[in-house]
Amino acid sequence: MESNFVKDKLIAGKASVGTFLNLCSPMAAEAMIGLGYEWAVVDTEHSTWDLADTALTFAAIEAKGGIPMARTWDHSNVAISRLLDAGALGLVIPHVSTAQSAAQFADVFRYPPIGHRSVGSSRATLLNNKYRTGWANDNVMLIPQIEDPEGVSNAYEIASTEGVDAVFIGPNDLALEMGLTTNDVFSHPDHIAAIKEILNGAKKAGKPAGLSVPDGLSAKQFIEDGFTMIDLSNDFRLLQKSAYDELSKATS
Repeated sequence: MESNFVKDKLIAGKASVGTFLNLCSPMAAEAMIGLGYEWAVVDTEHSTWDLADTALTFAAIEAKGGIPMARTWDHSNVAISRLLDAGALGLVIPHVSTAQSAAQFADVFRYPPIGHRSVGSSRATLLNNKYRTGWANDNVMLIPQIEDPEGVSNAYEIASTEGVDAVFIGPNDLALEMGLTTNDVFSHPDHIAAIKEILNGAKKAGKPAGLSVPDGLSAKQFIEDGFTMIDLSNDFRLLQKSAYDELSKATS
């Protein structure tokens, strides 16, 4: 692989649309990337992925020309290191609320002399023959996910942290942490204000901002608002929606 083209696009201020993967299926990943999604996040936080299937799915994403990413199952150095070694070129770290946490992740994320990522024989080294001599440090993406009011207040500081490549919003958890419900996502004035605050913090820091959206029309609107890393639903939800719509047509 020559470079992480999604990272290049985001640095250039261009929008990139991807998706999350919750069905634990390499074939689903191939299908999504084959349709034109530029990246896919293996969601190890909320799904039953094991590491072997995660690595196979990274390979499937790469084979179709996409950029493989993952959301970590926790904040541990082990989770970050193993997913990077499996070949992730971006990691979404859930529930990041402070710049101090972001800085700790950045240290684990990069090889010396920038950070303290451990060197080992791993699948990731197959991505580029210079993987451990600068390529990985330049091409992996650290993406803290802001999901609570503390994170909203610290959005600029998180985005400004050395080694952070983009910030990402978890809109559903953010709503719940604000004392709202998932029905208030993207509609309640306080939720809308929080999203704008995160976006403004990222812009002030000169970093891309992203979020999860349920449909294409929402994606288009948020791109117009200034978000550039768009998670357009996930394989599980898209399957549910398509199956429900078609079944409704057949049985109504």
